[in-house]
Amino acid sequence: MVLFVLTQRAPIPILLLLLIMVYLAVIEVRPREDMSFQAKFWWVMLVFLTNFPGLIALRIYTFVLNRRRTAETKT
Repeated sequence: MVLFVLTQRAPIPILLLLLIMVYLAVIEVRPREDMSFQAKFWWVMLVFLTNFPGLIALRIYTFVLNRRRTAETKT
């Protein structure tokens, strides 16, 4: 996104990929009951601004949260 702002241009396929990544981020955070709306919005905006690294960070974060939740329910 920062590159798009600096160059004032964005190819259509890149914009479509950005929209797909933001959609995936929304799908990832929407069912989370333990996150506030502000945290969900922050994660979606992080993915919007940083693209792929933000999406990877979100996936790692939700993986860790799910792992902790399953560990708590087992004990």
